[in-house]
Amino acid sequence: MKPGFISPPWAHTRGDSVSALNLINRAEKNAACGCGLHYEIYHYRVLDELQNVLTKLSGDDAAIFLEIAASQGFRLDASAFNDAHQAYCVTLSEIRKEQE
Repeated sequence: MKPGFISPPWAHTRGDSVSALNLINRAEKNAACGCGLHYEIYHYRVLDELQNVLTKLSGDDAAIFLEIAASQGFRLDASAFNDAHQAYCVTLSEIRKEQE
């Protein structure tokens, strides 16, 4: 398998591969829709989608995925996810207060 490529996290034919960077770019694109230009919302959505992908990967593929994610500025550990979730909740709370 080429460097940076992993087995797809969905049902596939043996021997298939997908670029880990491509999966990350897709998560970023999906997260940008509807975030209202709030970085905290965007960042949490990206991490959430990347965490979902990570849970479906085997050990070697997960290590490659984590490495590529880190090179793109995304830490996928519990601390980073919890921090992002907290910032997301604060931002949503502020938005709700502004809309009252």
